[in-house]
Amino acid sequence: MSQHDTDLLSVSGSISVSHSDVFYLTKVSYNEAKHEMLVEFSNSKSRIVERHRFFPFTLFSNIIEKDKLQDLLLSAGFKGFSLEDENNLICLKALSFSDLKKISNSLVVFINKKPLVLEPERAFLISKNWSYLDSFEKQSNKLYKVSPLEKATVESFVHSLDLGFFLTKEIPFSEALRVNESDALFLVDLAAWSNILSLPIDKVPKEVHEKAEVFLENIFFKHGELLSFNSQEKIYTKSGFEPLGFGDPLSKIDFSPVWASLFSNNFFNIGPETRNCSCCVPVVLEANNLLPSSLIKVRFLDDNIFYESFSESFSFDFHNSNPAKDARVSKKKEFFLSSFPIGPFFKNDSALVPLMDAKRLIDEKKAVLVSSKDVSQELGFLEIAQISKNTNPIHELNWFCKNKESFFSKEVRSSNSILFALRKVLDKFENNLFLDYNFSNLFFSAVYRSLSFSLCELPNQLTNPNSKFFSTELAKSIVSVQESTISKFKEFSEKEGYRVLHANKNSAFVKGFSSLKLAKDFSSKTSLPQPQIVGFSRKALGGFA
Repeated sequence: MSQHDTDLLSVSGSISVSHSDVFYLTKVSYNEAKHEMLVEFSNSKSRIVERHRFFPFTLFSNIIEKDKLQDLLLSAGFKGFSLEDENNLICLKALSFSDLKKISNSLVVFINKKPLVLEPERAFLISKNWSYLDSFEKQSNKLYKVSPLEKATVESFVHSLDLGFFLTKEIPFSEALRVNESDALFLVDLAAWSNILSLPIDKVPKEVHEKAEVFLENIFFKHGELLSFNSQEKIYTKSGFEPLGFGDPLSKIDFSPVWASLFSNNFFNIGPETRNCSCCVPVVLEANNLLPSSLIKVRFLDDNIFYESFSESFSFDFHNSNPAKDARVSKKKEFFLSSFPIGPFFKNDSALVPLMDAKRLIDEKKAVLVSSKDVSQELGFLEIAQISKNTNPIHELNWFCKNKESFFSKEVRSSNSILFALRKVLDKFENNLFLDYNFSNLFFSAVYRSLSFSLCELPNQLTNPNSKFFSTELAKSIVSVQESTISKFKEFSEKEGYRVLHANKNSAFVKGFSSLKLAKDFSSKTSLPQPQIVGFSRKALGGFA
């Protein structure tokens, strides 16, 4: 930070501090009249306030050129704004927060997307890469953010945070923990969420989906992604299960920690800006960037074909929108299927089916790829030329970009790095013979849980039609990745001699011993992240839903 846009103020009652003193960001206040942000840093001894020059702003990705955006705003009669290039984004600043909201609402008409406008305090913190309760060291009369995770030893980590004074002002935190442990731990959890979401403690939402929505707001805002106006089509997901056989070896294998990692560019590079790019259009059925949500047109080679789809959401939609429901109901009962089969199809019938279904039907010689060229049927070439011409394509393809990393991928990798560093330090603490339950240990344990939880909730919120970030196409891509992964796990389990009693989008319930080995082997042989074992035998029953 430079002296040009930051002033240090001495606050009444503060005392001089040594070089090693640590302060914590405890309050942020926006003064619109003076165009400044007041940032308060505190510790148990003193308080410092910094003034930062600030104008409310929002960010734009490359959806529109800066010159065109400026012309739009001027033609709409807006004044008192500025446009600046900032980290490959366009930063739109306004004189006041109310002006920024007016500009944002006006732009919707022109670009059919809405810029994301956050309250000034949160926007400021995101721009600085700061958050509430971050630690800062004072050096040469300036404050510099430090991370306990960068400390060389666990001892430095344990003693680097002394925030109990902020949460329990009347008595020491250790005393508060002794008097009322549940209330003290609740305050620690609130502090962790405040840090993760860049919100004051009293503004942290209570509901799970509200926390996830704020987490997404911060991600979208940071990367200048705008809100789309897409149809809010409900996405089918399967839930509800009562397991049978209390005496059987049974385990619940949880995939919810896996999904966010599959967003990264190591796997499916999922993101609204990396879907169906123009630079990586797939040309063959085996293209490694085709998403499982792709629908491939096949021609059937025999009569009265039914098959069980890899995608239960596709099965649900197919059953409800096609004739011969009674026949599918009968087949489902006859073969004890978990979902309605797809069919019936007769010789030379053609249909759009999910990518994994198409591959299996072709491998089993039940169907061939539909193409205008006979040779394409044999080699698996996809008719993609029609897509670029906006005519009627044979297939409905969805793919991800292999060149540009999605902003989801960047955030997931960054969060996973933080979690990895936290886990290493927390493991040392938890393996200590004499556990020291001070605020630092409890706080960073809570941060680890909250950040892990936020990543797990990302796909749930992105597939929730009630979220402002919901996009039908993105949601279908996410669900298809979940379904294909669970299907691969079911097939792998059965080959290994296990029986999957039930599976939904987050979990698989397996009958058989050594489920931990099963999860490890599946991860190793498919090069996918390893799912977690939640419970064994009767213990697994508590999490079934």
